[in-house]
Amino acid sequence: MKIIASIVLYNPDIERLSLNIKAILPQVSELIIVNNGSKNFGEVIDMTKEYTDISFIDNEENLGIATALNQAAVFAQKNDYNWIITLDQDSVAPENLVSVYSSFVNEKKIGIVCCKIIDRNFGERQMQKMKHEVEEVPMCITSASMMNLEAWKSIGGFPDDFFIDSVDFDICLSMRECGYKIIRTNDTALLHEVGHSELRYLFGKEYQIYHHSPLRYYYMIRNGIYLGKRHHFVMRAVYRSLRLFMLVMLFENNKITKAKMIGLGYWHTLIGRYGKL
Repeated sequence: MKIIASIVLYNPDIERLSLNIKAILPQVSELIIVNNGSKNFGEVIDMTKEYTDISFIDNEENLGIATALNQAAVFAQKNDYNWIITLDQDSVAPENLVSVYSSFVNEKKIGIVCCKIIDRNFGERQMQKMKHEVEEVPMCITSASMMNLEAWKSIGGFPDDFFIDSVDFDICLSMRECGYKIIRTNDTALLHEVGHSELRYLFGKEYQIYHHSPLRYYYMIRNGIYLGKRHHFVMRAVYRSLRLFMLVMLFENNKITKAKMIGLGYWHTLIGRYGKL
């Protein structure tokens, strides 16, 4: 069965992107690159001239990760693919990713297949405990995951109004609500990094501090609560957002600007304003 891969771009590091392409392209039938208004897209075109099995979707502005992923999925279905591997622009796929994933392509009720994630900052100790080589999990990130396009279509795709953040969690929850499984195979792993994270301790408990931009925190707060509204755990989502706000105020710099953007995230959740800020 043919498998396509996709990479969504927004001002990528060209050297890392080149490594990403070289790692995934030999493993798949085709690669679709969706550009979200990158200023250095001309450099991307120049770097990929040697390849014949790469297609492009060029958005003149940043339409958000959800819309870009939907565009890639539509392209894949129109070209008769049943499964798509979704990659971040800076995620370099392991060389055995597709060979491991291929054993799942005939399973009808699998929505997403994902792999073990190793954080560049903290290693494997940050991961959930892994009891078996293959496990059903509640959620996963989109990077280096393989998605069943029939399942994607049946749930209506990624939520465009999220723009960025919590997009991956929403599609996992939507698929599970429609009877699809999220499967993690621990036979392959992706080295992944979330910003410039560090660990801090409060009352003897360990917390991950992200050091994201103020704008990123706006989307995290707004979409986190919106996710709770969509999937019926809004009180838990509000609690998580308040905990995040507390950790930002305690351990991060630029507190005032971040507090303002977090407050705006709460306000827009309250009045129902979503999409791109």
